[in-house]
Amino acid sequence: MTDPFDCRACPARATRGSVEVTTGAAISGPVPFGSPLREELLETVCDTCWQEWLQMQIKIINELALNLGDARSHDILEAHARDFLGLSDGNETGTDFAKIGEQPPEETEH
Repeated sequence: MTDPFDCRACPARATRGSVEVTTGAAISGPVPFGSPLREELLETVCDTCWQEWLQMQIKIINELALNLGDARSHDILEAHARDFLGLSDGNETGTDFAKIGEQPPEETEH
């Protein structure tokens, strides 16, 4: 286990009203994404945010009927992970949903 660090996902979660901004411990357990996302997650996301993502991931897989044997489904899931965890893939909005042929999730009012 590594020392606590500032989690980049905690501020994204806080804007959705789910938690206060915190620092946390590194992810414990497997991270089933390929490089470079895997390394980015291990370096910048705390275990609390990761566990919340794992729960949301199940909902996304079921809601979108993703086939995890399909590369396009992996791209869609990765885009949602980046969006949910507040990670950027090189553009200002954080996720290029047009690249995967999907509309971005709607912002919800709290």
